[in-house]
Amino acid sequence: MSQNNSYTLTVSCKDQSGLIAEITGCIAKTGGNILNLAQHTATDIGMFFCRISFADAETTPSFSENLFKQNFEKTAEKYNLNWHIFNNSVKKRVAVLVSKTSHCLYEILLKHADGALDCEIPVIISNHPDLAHIATSFHVPFYQVDPGKGKEAYEKDLNQILKDYKIDLVTLARYMQVLSGDFCREWHNKVINIHHGFLPAFQGAKPYHQAWKKGVKIIGATGHIATEDLDQGPIIFQDVIRVNDTQSIEQFVNLGKDVERRVFVEAIRRYLAHAVFFHDGRTFVIE
Repeated sequence: MSQNNSYTLTVSCKDQSGLIAEITGCIAKTGGNILNLAQHTATDIGMFFCRISFADAETTPSFSENLFKQNFEKTAEKYNLNWHIFNNSVKKRVAVLVSKTSHCLYEILLKHADGALDCEIPVIISNHPDLAHIATSFHVPFYQVDPGKGKEAYEKDLNQILKDYKIDLVTLARYMQVLSGDFCREWHNKVINIHHGFLPAFQGAKPYHQAWKKGVKIIGATGHIATEDLDQGPIIFQDVIRVNDTQSIEQFVNLGKDVERRVFVEAIRRYLAHAVFFHDGRTFVIE
């Protein structure tokens, strides 16, 4: 099926009997053909999560997004559903915020160029000039915003750029600037950070140094939503790599960069695929 005729439907609600039949039936009745269905019931909290990819069944009449919304609203009211339908031809617009460290920036740009991230990257923003040459080489506009003028003025300028470029998702590619509570609330669940450590352990500065001093046997990275509580946001994806006691801190850092690259891109990919559900301060990733 053409990407232009494909959709993703996400649904969450209290678990009830008959949900899948009702949801899939509505898709079929309005001319949709289901390509993939992933669902999970979190029995601990009695919550139902569902992600369905479907396409135009090429029947007559063909699938109508507006008609589906009108019909599905009845089902949503009946079961008290929290739901969203996404036309997959409309790509999310992703901003990348950076400081001086380049490996995560390179990774997201390369994966995007390879088609592994289904989005647009229209702008890169930094609090330093160091990585402007990377933006130039990938033909992406680069803006430097000076944090020296104060947090409020700095974030006002940052917000203006994000709005000018109609940004849907902000990604922090080792962006070493703490975001204010106001900014995080304005961009609620729309800011993905890569933490160079396996949260919740070894929080704060120099996590690899902390890990090395503790004699850890694995190191990792965490892709999570940025909130006003530093490094405490809902987690989207994590990964680890084994290390041994003969390795130095420098080797830890270099190995950690590989994990950070993978985790950063994977967290973004899952978000763009509408696979991340938020409930009561945590995530459920359903694919």
